[in-house]
Amino acid sequence: MQGTPDISQLRQLLFGKDYDALLALKAQFENSERYSASVASIIAEALQHREAHDGGVSTALAPTVERAMSHAISSDPKRFADVLYPVMGPAIRKSIQQALNEALEDFNRLLEQSLSVRSWRWRLDAWRTGQSYAQIAMLRTLVYQVEQVFLIHHDTGLLLQHVVSENVTSKDPEIISGMLTAIQDFIKDSFAVAGEDTLDTLRLGELTVLIEHSPHAVLAVVIRGTVPAELRTLLAETVETIHQQYRQPLQDYQGDASAFTGTEPLLHHCLIKKQKQQEKRPPWLAYLLLATIAGALGWWVYQYQQAQVALAQQQALEEQAQQATLQTLREQLAQQQTQYATVQTSLQTLLEQQTQQQQRSAQQIAADTATLSTLTRQIETASYPFEKATAEVTPQHPALIALGKHLGELLQTAQRMGKTPQVMIVGNVDGSGNDTLNRQLAQQRADNLRTALITSGVPAFILVAYGAQHPGLPSDLQKNERSAHYRVSLY
Repeated sequence: MQGTPDISQLRQLLFGKDYDALLALKAQFENSERYSASVASIIAEALQHREAHDGGVSTALAPTVERAMSHAISSDPKRFADVLYPVMGPAIRKSIQQALNEALEDFNRLLEQSLSVRSWRWRLDAWRTGQSYAQIAMLRTLVYQVEQVFLIHHDTGLLLQHVVSENVTSKDPEIISGMLTAIQDFIKDSFAVAGEDTLDTLRLGELTVLIEHSPHAVLAVVIRGTVPAELRTLLAETVETIHQQYRQPLQDYQGDASAFTGTEPLLHHCLIKKQKQQEKRPPWLAYLLLATIAGALGWWVYQYQQAQVALAQQQALEEQAQQATLQTLREQLAQQQTQYATVQTSLQTLLEQQTQQQQRSAQQIAADTATLSTLTRQIETASYPFEKATAEVTPQHPALIALGKHLGELLQTAQRMGKTPQVMIVGNVDGSGNDTLNRQLAQQRADNLRTALITSGVPAFILVAYGAQHPGLPSDLQKNERSAHYRVSLY
């Protein structure tokens, strides 16, 4: 409501031209179409400004975009697939090509590590040094690696925190921390150094220890390989960060290191390594192996086709042969019927022969058993006389010749029956002489008799020799006479 002209003039005098602008702005807010048109002219710039400021636009729109895409896919998946088809096709082909290239490179690298001269040299070094092949390969391709990181209290020299790389064996870190502090103190006490000078590097073979100092903490790292220049900067930044975040705990430290557990991520950040970049070469080994496989597959296909052709020809020949064989079988059927009676007669004869063979076998077993018993009795009842105080054996003695013959027959008979004989030779002495000489003489008589039998052709594995006083011998073999007796066992 504009009011009377006087009121309008009064408003014009009081508010001036700003009043008309306010009225126009109010009309714009009340008219949604005009308000939308005015916002549309600046909405793109507004969104860009807010996104560049804090990324809030992406955060706010992400759930809405996800729900819109889910709704679009659920309501019309074919249309969504048609829209993405020009993008997804090339992306999928590129992904597949990249995956195949990576697989081919991995396969070629595996072949090089398994078949190359370098890999065999590494395996020889691993066998020679007692280390694993993986460790040797890592050392040969490693430029440098930070293996351990120590955080040490500056004033007390006590260990606050310690981290170690994978596949690295670490001994007691507290002892190492104390050793580093002791070395530092030793150098200061032994040499004329300025009060603020500190030990910053130790080297032993492939290992280097870098030490970075701060007012309240010391950071020490163990590096294998060539130490990069930028590592010193990383150590300085890390110890400065620790000093800033843990200044008060470092100043108040009384031996409890639990307050420094949170420094572990910062120390892990220092466990870096770098390996040699190998020259990227075409995977000739993989190509060669794939070509070999393709050639072998082609040869197999060719051989398979040739085999199929030969099989078809063979089947045709077999069909012809089957027809001829069928005719021959018809002719032979009559002959077989005639021969049936002959076969029955032959079968009866074979059964009779088998029965006779079994009877002969049983008779042979009985005869061998009787022979074995007779030979055992003859051997065990035999003896060999010795002269007084002597162990000499006469190879041509009738008792020795008869014994050797019986032993040979015993071995043959026992082997036919599937058994192994063992003959114990026991040397005896009379009561004259002392016990020590009698035991030696009895054993010597048994050994000499065994040697004579082996010389005459008796196998050594069936003969064992004992003196009469050997522990565990049967009492009936221990005689008070100058002779040798025998005991037969079968196994």
